[in-house]
Amino acid sequence: MVKLQRYFFLSLIVVLGFAASENPNKSYCNKEITTLKTDANITLAYLKIPCVNSEGWDTLNEVNFWRCIITLSKDSSMANIFESRTLLKTFSRGFIDTLEQHNKLDSLRVALCTEYNLPAGTRIKFTGGKKWFYDFNGVSTKLARAITVFDSLGVDPFYAQSVLLIESPGTSRAKSVAGAYGHFQLMPFVATQYGLRVDRYVDERENFDRSAYAAARLFKEICVPYARRWCELYGFAADEKALWFKLLALHCYNAGATTVKLAMQVVPNSYQGKNLIQKLWHTSYGRFQSEAQNYSQIALACYLEYEKFLSAHKTVSVLQYEKY
Repeated sequence: MVKLQRYFFLSLIVVLGFAASENPNKSYCNKEITTLKTDANITLAYLKIPCVNSEGWDTLNEVNFWRCIITLSKDSSMANIFESRTLLKTFSRGFIDTLEQHNKLDSLRVALCTEYNLPAGTRIKFTGGKKWFYDFNGVSTKLARAITVFDSLGVDPFYAQSVLLIESPGTSRAKSVAGAYGHFQLMPFVATQYGLRVDRYVDERENFDRSAYAAARLFKEICVPYARRWCELYGFAADEKALWFKLLALHCYNAGATTVKLAMQVVPNSYQGKNLIQKLWHTSYGRFQSEAQNYSQIALACYLEYEKFLSAHKTVSVLQYEKY
């Protein structure tokens, strides 16, 4: 295990280190490979993305809403304004469930409108905490491997890190209702398309490196090209190195490129760049509904909370990464 871990960190240095300073004056979102040491002398590495903060993504209601939810205990429920994701007040999950069982939840909504001076009829939602799922300990030692695999295939490791933090922070054993499975939550047909074996005897989606390979190819061959194609088709200025574009490609990974296309076609092209993503967060069309809208919001929230999670560890090195 020690030799394997050393191999991946040496690979990071060799593969990533000397391509990092091609043009320091580029204006796109620069990234950094940050290496840390834990108190147990375990080496961790992750992709630091400063423009999440410098571009103000960390100040958005939607992102801060999800930061709250993924750190809130399972027995808690957060009252929030649905349209803006504005946080109101935390209640026990049992209390909310009891009110709902007795058809009295609307009376609490009325009381909250009065308490917070909100217009009558404001749509208030109660969202349960998901801290039980977002246990970053389970994924922290895997990020370096994923970064290496994606980089070796010519794919921005941003995508690897984002998917892992969203989909399998604590476990790779979760299977979605639709059948997605493994660290990268690949559908069976996607996995087999990229050479993984998925049958009643073997499911290679459980193999980290094999599933990382398939996920990287999916981004390279489908998600990124189609995100660019839809931008060109509907009059949005595509910039593959910009954070907003990478978030758009994440939506393609989660919802499917065609689903994202249908949502983009109803967004006026006066919404460019970051504004396009924010508009998609509140656009419901076809199968582009709640889960699809939320995906990049959760990606940003997970990144920010993961940085907070790592803040207790000692930074060993910071390496500029500007390849993609």
